[in-house]
Amino acid sequence: MSQEQEQVLRHPIFGHTLANCELPHHQYALSLKGPLVHVRAVVKHVDPDKLEKGVGHMHFVIDHIEVLTIKGADKSLVLPEAFCAVRFGDKLGLKKHIEGLEPGQPIELQGEYIDKNHAYPSPDNPGDAVLHFTHHPVGYVLYHGKRYE
Repeated sequence: MSQEQEQVLRHPIFGHTLANCELPHHQYALSLKGPLVHVRAVVKHVDPDKLEKGVGHMHFVIDHIEVLTIKGADKSLVLPEAFCAVRFGDKLGLKKHIEGLEPGQPIELQGEYIDKNHAYPSPDNPGDAVLHFTHHPVGYVLYHGKRYE
């Protein structure tokens, strides 16, 4: 089976859901049907912003993850490190990118958690678990005392 075929079979739209129950955020098109997590962590690595068709994404890795709350799964699912994809610059994401994001700094996020067995690889993420949908109406980011929604 090819890597593309494996990704299709793992994708929640094709019948596999990661959360152990239906959650309100699963109704949104950007949802991958994962559990909703609220975590505190440390920024490990920050990639340059990605801009495509007027929409930006911040990609960074967090580690030393502490699960504050989780809905739709047991907190043991959450690994100590995750790749974060934060959308910005349009009505679906944050209004602007997170100012001054740099390694070694504490950060708090809420979003949808996709475990590493169900996250699809990308150039910036070769296979870590993913925290995404970190914006309204599901999530947010707290960084240096500022809340981004």
